[in-house]
Amino acid sequence: MVVVPPVEELDFVGPMQVFSAANRLAGKSVYIVEVATNARDMRVTGEGGLLSFLAQHRFSELEGSFDSLLLVCGVATRNARDAALFAWLRKMAPAVRRLGSVCVGAFLFAEAGLLNGKRATAHWKFGQELAKRFPKVRVESELLWIKDGNVYTSAGISAGVDLALAWVEEDCGVAIAQEVAREFVLFLRRSGGQKQLSVSLSAQASEMKALQELQVWITENLAKKLSVQVLADRVGMSVRNLERIFTRELGRTPLRYILQARVEAARHQLERTDRGLKQIAPACGFGNSDVMRRSFARLVGITPLQYRRRLSLPPASSSQNDMPGVRNRDS
Repeated sequence: MVVVPPVEELDFVGPMQVFSAANRLAGKSVYIVEVATNARDMRVTGEGGLLSFLAQHRFSELEGSFDSLLLVCGVATRNARDAALFAWLRKMAPAVRRLGSVCVGAFLFAEAGLLNGKRATAHWKFGQELAKRFPKVRVESELLWIKDGNVYTSAGISAGVDLALAWVEEDCGVAIAQEVAREFVLFLRRSGGQKQLSVSLSAQASEMKALQELQVWITENLAKKLSVQVLADRVGMSVRNLERIFTRELGRTPLRYILQARVEAARHQLERTDRGLKQIAPACGFGNSDVMRRSFARLVGITPLQYRRRLSLPPASSSQNDMPGVRNRDS
Protein backbone atom coordinates (compact mmCIF):
# COMPACT_ATOMS: atom_id res chain seq x y z
CA MET A 1 0.00 0.00 0.00
CA VAL A 2 1.41 3.36 -1.05
CA VAL A 3 0.12 6.31 0.98
CA VAL A 4 0.31 10.02 0.18
CA PRO A 5 -0.41 11.71 3.53
CA PRO A 6 -2.52 13.00 5.06
CA VAL A 7 -4.83 10.17 4.08
CA GLU A 8 -8.55 9.55 4.48
CA GLU A 9 -8.43 7.16 7.43
CA LEU A 10 -11.13 4.71 6.37
CA ASP A 11 -9.72 4.48 2.85
CA PHE A 12 -6.55 3.08 4.41
CA VAL A 13 -7.82 1.09 7.40
CA GLY A 14 -10.77 -0.55 5.58
CA PRO A 15 -8.75 -2.45 2.96
CA MET A 16 -6.02 -3.27 5.52
CA GLN A 17 -8.62 -4.92 7.76
CA VAL A 18 -10.04 -6.89 4.83
CA PHE A 19 -6.64 -8.34 3.95
CA SER A 20 -5.93 -9.15 7.60
CA ALA A 21 -9.27 -10.93 8.02
CA ALA A 22 -8.70 -12.89 4.80
CA ASN A 23 -5.38 -14.17 6.16
CA ARG A 24 -6.99 -15.31 9.38
CA LEU A 25 -9.95 -17.00 7.71
CA ALA A 26 -7.78 -18.66 5.07
CA GLY A 27 -5.48 -19.96 7.81
CA LYS A 28 -2.36 -18.73 6.02
CA SER A 29 -0.61 -15.53 4.95
CA VAL A 30 -2.28 -14.91 1.63
CA TYR A 31 -1.38 -11.24 1.99
CA ILE A 32 1.87 -9.79 3.29
CA VAL A 33 1.10 -6.09 3.36
CA GLU A 34 3.80 -3.44 3.44
CA VAL A 35 3.08 0.27 3.73
CA ALA A 36 5.21 2.76 1.85
CA THR A 37 4.96 6.54 1.72
CA ASN A 38 6.17 9.30 -0.56
CA ALA A 39 6.79 11.62 2.40
CA ARG A 40 10.08 12.18 4.19
CA ASP A 41 8.41 11.64 7.56
CA MET A 42 7.59 7.99 8.08
CA ARG A 43 4.74 8.98 10.41
CA VAL A 44 1.61 9.08 8.27
CA THR A 45 -1.25 11.20 9.56
CA GLY A 46 -4.95 10.98 8.85
CA GLU A 47 -7.01 13.89 7.58
CA GLY A 48 -9.20 13.72 10.66
CA GLY A 49 -6.17 14.29 12.89
CA LEU A 50 -7.09 11.43 15.22
CA LEU A 51 -5.11 8.62 13.61
CA SER A 52 -1.47 8.26 12.68
CA PHE A 53 0.73 5.28 11.88
CA LEU A 54 4.27 4.50 10.81
CA ALA A 55 5.01 3.50 7.25
CA GLN A 56 7.64 0.79 6.80
CA HIS A 57 9.32 2.21 3.72
CA ARG A 58 9.60 5.10 1.37
CA PHE A 59 8.36 4.01 -2.04
CA SER A 60 11.72 4.76 -3.63
CA GLU A 61 13.39 2.29 -1.26
CA LEU A 62 11.18 -0.70 -2.08
CA GLU A 63 13.16 -3.63 -3.36
CA GLY A 64 12.16 -6.83 -5.10
CA SER A 65 8.91 -7.63 -6.80
CA PHE A 66 5.41 -7.52 -5.39
CA ASP A 67 2.06 -8.72 -6.61
CA SER A 68 -0.35 -5.82 -6.11
CA LEU A 69 -0.23 -2.12 -5.38
CA LEU A 70 -2.96 -0.09 -3.69
CA LEU A 71 -2.70 3.72 -3.57
CA VAL A 72 -4.38 5.81 -0.87
CA CYS A 73 -4.31 9.57 -0.40
CA GLY A 74 -6.60 12.26 0.98
CA VAL A 75 -8.83 15.00 -0.39
CA ALA A 76 -6.04 17.58 -0.17
CA THR A 77 -3.29 15.30 -1.44
CA ARG A 78 -5.25 14.40 -4.56
CA ASN A 79 -3.56 17.53 -5.92
CA ALA A 80 -0.04 16.34 -5.05
CA ARG A 81 2.59 16.91 -7.71
CA ASP A 82 5.27 14.30 -7.08
CA ALA A 83 7.13 13.63 -10.30
CA ALA A 84 9.22 10.87 -8.73
CA LEU A 85 6.12 9.06 -7.46
CA PHE A 86 4.38 9.35 -10.82
CA ALA A 87 7.42 8.01 -12.68
CA TRP A 88 7.62 5.10 -10.24
CA LEU A 89 3.90 4.32 -10.69
CA ARG A 90 4.34 4.26 -14.46
CA LYS A 91 7.26 1.87 -14.03
CA MET A 92 5.32 -0.40 -11.65
CA ALA A 93 2.06 -0.54 -13.64
CA PRO A 94 3.18 -3.16 -16.18
CA ALA A 95 5.28 -5.03 -13.59
CA VAL A 96 2.54 -5.86 -11.07
CA ARG A 97 -0.46 -8.14 -11.50
CA ARG A 98 -2.83 -5.35 -10.53
CA LEU A 99 -2.84 -1.87 -9.07
CA GLY A 100 -5.70 0.05 -7.54
CA SER A 101 -6.60 3.41 -6.08
CA VAL A 102 -9.07 4.21 -3.33
CA CYS A 103 -11.32 7.26 -3.66
CA VAL A 104 -9.47 10.35 -4.92
CA GLY A 105 -6.32 8.30 -5.40
CA ALA A 106 -7.65 8.12 -8.97
CA PHE A 107 -6.44 11.72 -9.42
CA LEU A 108 -2.85 10.61 -8.80
CA PHE A 109 -3.21 7.67 -11.17
CA ALA A 110 -4.59 10.06 -13.78
CA GLU A 111 -1.77 12.56 -13.20
CA ALA A 112 0.69 9.72 -13.76
CA GLY A 113 -1.02 8.90 -17.06
CA LEU A 114 -2.17 5.46 -15.92
CA LEU A 115 -5.85 6.13 -16.70
CA ASN A 116 -5.53 7.56 -20.21
CA GLY A 117 -8.16 5.88 -22.37
CA LYS A 118 -9.39 3.81 -19.43
CA ARG A 119 -12.66 3.69 -17.52
CA ALA A 120 -12.29 4.97 -13.97
CA THR A 121 -14.28 6.14 -10.98
CA ALA A 122 -13.78 8.10 -7.76
CA HIS A 123 -16.01 9.40 -5.00
CA TRP A 124 -19.13 10.85 -6.62
CA LYS A 125 -18.37 14.35 -5.27
CA PHE A 126 -15.19 14.49 -7.35
CA GLY A 127 -16.37 12.82 -10.57
CA GLN A 128 -16.91 16.02 -12.54
CA GLU A 129 -13.59 17.44 -11.38
CA LEU A 130 -11.78 14.26 -12.41
CA ALA A 131 -13.39 14.32 -15.86
CA LYS A 132 -12.65 18.02 -16.37
CA ARG A 133 -9.03 17.84 -15.28
CA PHE A 134 -8.26 14.64 -17.16
CA PRO A 135 -10.30 14.53 -20.40
CA LYS A 136 -8.47 11.40 -21.59
CA VAL A 137 -10.01 9.42 -18.69
CA ARG A 138 -13.43 7.82 -19.25
CA VAL A 139 -14.93 8.78 -15.90
CA GLU A 140 -17.96 6.84 -14.66
CA SER A 141 -18.48 8.51 -11.32
CA GLU A 142 -21.64 6.63 -10.31
CA LEU A 143 -20.00 3.21 -9.97
CA LEU A 144 -18.51 1.72 -6.79
CA TRP A 145 -15.37 0.41 -8.42
CA ILE A 146 -14.10 -0.26 -11.92
CA LYS A 147 -11.53 -2.62 -13.37
CA ASP A 148 -9.94 -1.72 -16.71
CA GLY A 149 -7.06 -3.98 -17.63
CA ASN A 150 -5.01 -4.44 -14.47
CA VAL A 151 -6.00 -1.01 -13.09
CA TYR A 152 -8.74 -0.70 -10.48
CA THR A 153 -10.30 2.52 -9.19
CA SER A 154 -12.93 2.84 -6.47
CA ALA A 155 -15.30 5.36 -4.94
CA GLY A 156 -13.59 5.21 -1.57
CA ILE A 157 -14.85 5.19 2.03
CA SER A 158 -16.94 1.99 2.20
CA ALA A 159 -16.24 1.28 -1.50
CA GLY A 160 -12.58 0.77 -0.63
CA VAL A 161 -13.74 -2.24 1.39
CA ASP A 162 -15.72 -3.47 -1.63
CA LEU A 163 -12.63 -3.22 -3.83
CA ALA A 164 -10.51 -5.09 -1.28
CA LEU A 165 -13.17 -7.80 -1.06
CA ALA A 166 -13.11 -8.12 -4.85
CA TRP A 167 -9.36 -8.74 -4.68
CA VAL A 168 -9.90 -11.33 -1.94
CA GLU A 169 -12.46 -13.09 -4.14
CA GLU A 170 -9.97 -13.14 -7.02
CA ASP A 171 -7.24 -14.58 -4.79
CA CYS A 172 -9.08 -16.78 -2.29
CA GLY A 173 -12.46 -17.52 -3.85
CA VAL A 174 -16.02 -16.50 -3.13
CA ALA A 175 -16.34 -18.40 0.17
CA ILE A 176 -13.52 -16.53 1.92
CA ALA A 177 -14.67 -13.18 0.56
CA GLN A 178 -18.20 -13.84 1.79
CA GLU A 179 -16.91 -14.87 5.20
CA VAL A 180 -14.89 -11.66 5.50
CA ALA A 181 -17.99 -9.66 4.52
CA ARG A 182 -20.01 -11.44 7.21
CA GLU A 183 -17.37 -10.65 9.83
CA PHE A 184 -17.59 -7.01 8.80
CA VAL A 185 -21.38 -7.23 9.32
CA LEU A 186 -21.93 -6.07 5.75
CA PHE A 187 -25.48 -6.40 4.51
CA LEU A 188 -24.15 -7.73 1.21
CA ARG A 189 -20.98 -7.68 -0.81
CA ARG A 190 -21.37 -5.13 -3.58
CA SER A 191 -20.09 -5.64 -7.11
CA GLY A 192 -18.33 -2.97 -9.10
CA GLY A 193 -21.37 -2.46 -11.31
CA GLN A 194 -23.49 -1.09 -8.51
CA LYS A 195 -24.23 2.60 -8.09
CA GLN A 196 -22.64 4.66 -5.32
CA LEU A 197 -25.93 6.27 -4.30
CA SER A 198 -29.32 4.62 -3.95
CA VAL A 199 -32.43 6.30 -5.26
CA SER A 200 -33.99 5.94 -1.80
CA LEU A 201 -31.17 7.95 -0.23
CA SER A 202 -31.17 10.60 -2.91
CA ALA A 203 -34.94 10.90 -2.48
CA GLN A 204 -34.32 12.61 0.84
CA ALA A 205 -32.39 15.41 -0.85
CA SER A 206 -35.41 17.50 -1.83
CA GLU A 207 -36.54 20.10 0.65
CA MET A 208 -40.03 20.33 -0.87
CA LYS A 209 -42.46 18.54 1.39
CA ALA A 210 -44.80 17.75 -1.51
CA LEU A 211 -42.03 15.95 -3.36
CA GLN A 212 -40.86 14.10 -0.26
CA GLU A 213 -44.39 12.80 0.30
CA LEU A 214 -44.69 11.90 -3.38
CA GLN A 215 -41.47 9.89 -3.26
CA VAL A 216 -42.73 7.93 -0.26
CA TRP A 217 -46.03 7.33 -2.06
CA ILE A 218 -44.20 6.08 -5.17
CA THR A 219 -42.22 3.61 -3.06
CA GLU A 220 -45.42 2.30 -1.50
CA ASN A 221 -47.22 1.97 -4.84
CA LEU A 222 -44.61 0.60 -7.24
CA ALA A 223 -46.88 -2.28 -8.26
CA LYS A 224 -49.43 0.19 -9.68
CA LYS A 225 -49.35 1.78 -13.12
CA LEU A 226 -47.47 5.02 -12.48
CA SER A 227 -47.53 7.69 -15.17
CA VAL A 228 -46.43 11.30 -14.90
CA GLN A 229 -50.11 12.26 -15.08
CA VAL A 230 -50.87 10.06 -12.07
CA LEU A 231 -48.03 11.70 -10.13
CA ALA A 232 -49.09 15.19 -11.18
CA ASP A 233 -52.66 14.54 -10.05
CA ARG A 234 -51.33 13.23 -6.75
CA VAL A 235 -49.58 16.54 -5.91
CA GLY A 236 -52.04 18.83 -7.68
CA MET A 237 -49.65 20.06 -10.37
CA SER A 238 -49.68 20.11 -14.12
CA VAL A 239 -47.57 17.46 -15.83
CA ARG A 240 -45.22 20.09 -17.22
CA ASN A 241 -44.72 21.78 -13.84
CA LEU A 242 -44.13 18.48 -12.04
CA GLU A 243 -41.54 17.36 -14.58
CA ARG A 244 -39.72 20.70 -14.28
CA ILE A 245 -39.69 20.78 -10.47
CA PHE A 246 -38.97 17.06 -10.07
CA THR A 247 -35.99 17.20 -12.43
CA ARG A 248 -34.66 20.37 -10.80
CA GLU A 249 -34.94 19.00 -7.26
CA LEU A 250 -33.79 15.41 -7.83
CA GLY A 251 -31.69 15.58 -10.96
CA ARG A 252 -33.78 13.04 -12.89
CA THR A 253 -37.18 12.88 -14.58
CA PRO A 254 -40.15 11.34 -12.76
CA LEU A 255 -40.17 8.31 -15.07
CA ARG A 256 -36.44 7.75 -14.58
CA TYR A 257 -36.94 7.96 -10.84
CA ILE A 258 -39.75 5.39 -10.96
CA LEU A 259 -37.60 2.99 -12.98
CA GLN A 260 -34.70 3.36 -10.52
CA ALA A 261 -37.06 2.87 -7.57
CA ARG A 262 -38.45 -0.31 -9.13
CA VAL A 263 -34.98 -1.71 -9.79
CA GLU A 264 -33.95 -0.88 -6.24
CA ALA A 265 -37.05 -2.63 -4.90
CA ALA A 266 -36.18 -5.67 -7.02
CA ARG A 267 -32.66 -5.64 -5.56
CA HIS A 268 -34.10 -5.69 -2.05
CA GLN A 269 -36.35 -8.61 -2.94
CA LEU A 270 -33.41 -10.54 -4.37
CA GLU A 271 -31.33 -9.80 -1.28
CA ARG A 272 -33.92 -10.54 1.37
CA THR A 273 -36.24 -13.22 -0.03
CA ASP A 274 -36.11 -16.43 -2.02
CA ARG A 275 -39.00 -15.37 -4.24
CA GLY A 276 -38.74 -16.21 -7.93
CA LEU A 277 -38.38 -13.58 -10.64
CA LYS A 278 -41.97 -14.08 -11.79
CA GLN A 279 -43.12 -13.11 -8.32
CA ILE A 280 -40.73 -10.22 -7.86
CA ALA A 281 -41.39 -8.54 -11.22
CA PRO A 282 -45.08 -7.60 -10.75
CA ALA A 283 -44.56 -6.75 -7.08
CA CYS A 284 -42.05 -4.11 -8.18
CA GLY A 285 -44.17 -2.80 -11.05
CA PHE A 286 -42.56 -4.55 -14.01
CA GLY A 287 -44.83 -6.04 -16.64
CA ASN A 288 -42.99 -9.35 -16.58
CA SER A 289 -39.69 -10.88 -15.53
CA ASP A 290 -38.05 -10.23 -18.91
CA VAL A 291 -38.79 -6.51 -18.69
CA MET A 292 -37.35 -6.54 -15.18
CA ARG A 293 -34.24 -8.39 -16.35
CA ARG A 294 -33.52 -5.82 -19.08
CA SER A 295 -34.09 -2.83 -16.77
CA PHE A 296 -32.05 -4.41 -13.98
CA ALA A 297 -29.13 -5.19 -16.29
CA ARG A 298 -29.16 -1.67 -17.71
CA LEU A 299 -29.07 0.06 -14.31
CA VAL A 300 -27.12 -2.41 -12.16
CA GLY A 301 -24.82 -3.82 -14.83
CA ILE A 302 -25.69 -7.49 -14.25
CA THR A 303 -28.88 -9.56 -14.54
CA PRO A 304 -31.09 -10.37 -11.52
CA LEU A 305 -29.87 -13.97 -11.43
CA GLN A 306 -26.23 -12.91 -11.60
CA TYR A 307 -26.95 -10.49 -8.75
CA ARG A 308 -28.59 -13.17 -6.64
CA ARG A 309 -25.72 -15.58 -7.21
CA ARG A 310 -23.33 -13.03 -5.68
CA LEU A 311 -25.29 -12.95 -2.43
CA SER A 312 -24.82 -15.37 0.43
CA LEU A 313 -28.52 -16.29 0.08
CA PRO A 314 -28.86 -19.05 -2.56
CA PRO A 315 -31.34 -18.48 -5.39
CA ALA A 316 -34.79 -19.99 -5.13
CA SER A 317 -35.13 -23.32 -6.89
CA SER A 318 -38.04 -21.97 -8.87
CA SER A 319 -36.34 -18.76 -10.01
CA GLN A 320 -34.20 -20.45 -12.65
CA ASN A 321 -37.35 -21.88 -14.19
CA ASP A 322 -39.03 -18.49 -14.35
CA MET A 323 -37.05 -17.46 -17.40
CA PRO A 324 -36.31 -20.22 -19.90
CA GLY A 325 -32.87 -19.89 -21.42
CA VAL A 326 -31.67 -17.35 -18.87
CA ARG A 327 -28.52 -19.36 -18.19
CA ASN A 328 -27.38 -18.79 -21.75
CA ARG A 329 -28.06 -15.06 -21.54
CA ASP A 330 -26.26 -14.74 -18.21
CA SER A 331 -23.20 -16.61 -19.40
